[in-house]
Amino acid sequence: MSQPVLLPALTLPSPLHRLDALSRAWGLELWAKRDDLIPECLGGNKVRKVHRILSHALATGDRPDLLVTNGGVESNHARVVALMGARLGIRTHLVLHGEAPAAEQMGGNTYFQRAAGARISYVESDAIASTIAGVVDEAQQAGRRFLVIPGGGHHSQGVEAYADAVRELPFMPDLIVHASGTGGTQAGLIAGVTRLGARTRVIGISVARAKARGVEAIRELLPPDTPEAAVILDDEHRFGGYGRHTPELTGFISDVARLEGIPLDPTYTGKAMFALCDLASKRAGLSSPRVIFWHTGGLLNLHATKMEA
Repeated sequence: MSQPVLLPALTLPSPLHRLDALSRAWGLELWAKRDDLIPECLGGNKVRKVHRILSHALATGDRPDLLVTNGGVESNHARVVALMGARLGIRTHLVLHGEAPAAEQMGGNTYFQRAAGARISYVESDAIASTIAGVVDEAQQAGRRFLVIPGGGHHSQGVEAYADAVRELPFMPDLIVHASGTGGTQAGLIAGVTRLGARTRVIGISVARAKARGVEAIRELLPPDTPEAAVILDDEHRFGGYGRHTPELTGFISDVARLEGIPLDPTYTGKAMFALCDLASKRAGLSSPRVIFWHTGGLLNLHATKMEA
C-alpha cells in the first residue's frame, strides 16, 4: 500500500535585506523581510499559513480528500491552496467572488488555479458563505472528508505560522509594517512579538477593510487579554479598496523599483510600502527609526493588472 504524500518543509527562514537607498531617502533604518522569496508556490505569506494549516490537518490523521476555500478572482491564497492540494493529491474547490476571466485574460493566479485542476465557482461576494455551505453539503452526502480553509488563511494555525516567523528575526525592530488583508498575518506577528516580550509595534496597512472591521477580525484571532493598543491598523491607504489602484500608487511602485530594486504589487505590498513612505514623511508613528517591512508577496497579481511603467 502506497504511503500518502506529505508536504515538504518550507524553505525558511526567508531572507532579510537592508534597504539602503530607501533608508537614506526616508530617514529610517529600513529592512525587508522577504517572504515573497519563499520558493514554494510563490505564495508569500499565504504559503506559510496554508502550509501550517494543512500540515496540522495531516498530523491529526484525518486526511481530507477535498479542500474548500474562498477569495477574490485573483486570490493568491486560493492559488496556494490549489497548488498544495495538487501536491498532496487532494482535490480542491475554490469559491471566488467576481466574474470568471475569459480564457485569453487569465492572470498568474487564475492560470495556476486552473492548471492545478481546482474546481472553481465564481459568485458574488454575498454568496460566498451559501456556496461553501452547498459544497460542504455535497461532500457530506458523498461521504467525502473535507477541510474548509478560511479565506486568506484566517485561522489559528495561520496565526501560529507567523508567531513562529517572528523568531526568524536576528534582531527586534522598533516597528514591523506589512500589508494587512484578512488579519491572520497581523495577528500572528502581534502574537510572536508578545511572546518574545519585545516592545516592537506591528502596524498593519489595510488593503481593503475599513479599520473597525479589520481590527475586529484581527482581535478574534488573539487572546481576549491582548491590549487594545497592540492592534494598529491603518486604513487610510487603501486606494479605493481590494484590487484597486491609482496612477499615484503605480508610479510609486516604479519609483521603488528604480531606487531599490525591490518588486511590489498594487494589491498588497505596494499599498503597504506607500503607507510606510507617507508615515515616514510625516513622522507619524515613526519616532523610532528601525523598521522591518514584512514583504508578504502577491507579485503574481501583476499578471492580471494593467499598469503603466
